[in-house]
Amino acid sequence: MLFQKPPHSTIPASLIRSFSSTRICPQIGPFTRRLFNIPTAPSSASSQNHNDLPSFLSYAQRTALPETSTTYVGTHYEYTVLKSLRRFAFDLHRIGGRDDAGTDLVGTWHIPGRTLLAPVRVVVQCKALSTKLGPNLVRELEGAFRHSPTGWRTTDKLAILISPREATRGVRNTLMRSVYPLFWVMMERDGVIRQVLWNSKVEEMMGFAALGVDMRYQSSPQTSSPSPTVASGDPARPEVVLTWDGTDLPDMDHMEREMTKKETEWLALWDSENLSNAEKSMLLDTVMDVFPDMGPGAVLSCNKEAIATKKDEVLALLKERFPR
Repeated sequence: MLFQKPPHSTIPASLIRSFSSTRICPQIGPFTRRLFNIPTAPSSASSQNHNDLPSFLSYAQRTALPETSTTYVGTHYEYTVLKSLRRFAFDLHRIGGRDDAGTDLVGTWHIPGRTLLAPVRVVVQCKALSTKLGPNLVRELEGAFRHSPTGWRTTDKLAILISPREATRGVRNTLMRSVYPLFWVMMERDGVIRQVLWNSKVEEMMGFAALGVDMRYQSSPQTSSPSPTVASGDPARPEVVLTWDGTDLPDMDHMEREMTKKETEWLALWDSENLSNAEKSMLLDTVMDVFPDMGPGAVLSCNKEAIATKKDEVLALLKERFPR
């Protein structure tokens, strides 16, 4: 069975949030990634030339890269996907190179259904094709799931295929039969989402029963009205948005603020709010040495009583290892 839960209303009162105001560059630092056990994406061969859509456009202009070339179209679409999905708490990074199994983006999905300490790992394939897409692409997506890069080699993950084309019957049937938790997203080249499908394994294996979709109308620069007709008289374009228990998913900016807040609270428990990044990493190493049953991520769940009994020992070791 495929899932695309019916929208809550066909003409909702609220407007879709504009993703143009959302930051693109990754904001999660190395220490925060360690603390929350978030993997670091493999570097891309092109990362020295560009790492987001604006830098890619500058690079394309400098190198006179034709806008009709496969490289331009594909890379532009990948960065558009990365940017657009930040609205729904996806933290994605562009990769690529030898032995990538066709994976274009990897990252984590920070959804309310999981604790802040357990974001879902995702691998993404982007197919910016204008031709009809067949079931073979779902099989390629399964290959990307099985052969994920380091940091994503776990069964606790999702694979997502994103394309400007609608899923055909053959694609839907193949998606339904897959033994892996898979998504299909129809996203136009400007980042507007038209269709989101997922198979039953997403709910059975990942516990995503609360995931749903809603239909919104894009706000026009000419009007702030939620009407499906903009001021120019042209019909506003509807877009699918993702929800959780009927509520809009928070964006990645919100989740980054929550992680920063949690990190600050954790450091305060150890009287270590003003440490350098190197000292923070050493503190984390020391805490894991004192609490050997805990790894990165789990140390955030230490209760205050446990911390109180070990605080002096941890701080003494930290001072010994990192004298100021």
